[in-house]
Amino acid sequence: MSLDKRERTRYPDELNTEKFMEIRTEKQGNSTIFSLKGRLDSQTSTDVEKRILQAISEGSSHIILDFAELDYISSAGIRVLVHCHKELEKNRGKIFLTSVPKPIENVLYITGFLPYFKIYENQAQAIKSIS
Repeated sequence: MSLDKRERTRYPDELNTEKFMEIRTEKQGNSTIFSLKGRLDSQTSTDVEKRILQAISEGSSHIILDFAELDYISSAGIRVLVHCHKELEKNRGKIFLTSVPKPIENVLYITGFLPYFKIYENQAQAIKSIS
């Protein structure tokens, strides 16, 4: 008896996180804005976490994550958000989320992590709230 095996061919560049996630970074005063495009999952979360923690270590007291082009967040992505939240909290900093798609907001709500973050409609509102 033969089972139908469907395998997807993986090409070497598929392991490159740039294919799954585009990260744009902008410094504004004591805040760093990260605009994420793609999927925040086990393939990309390590790179995102490293970049956020680097910004924190370089003096950013607030992190703004723009999710306007974020398609998906997994438990690995949520872990990164919570870990970075805890790191910022040590110095009274915060993570602000902007342009959060409703499905991602629902995931954060269902998992109980939504109260950890302030959510704004856009970057300008988040920046204004920090001032």
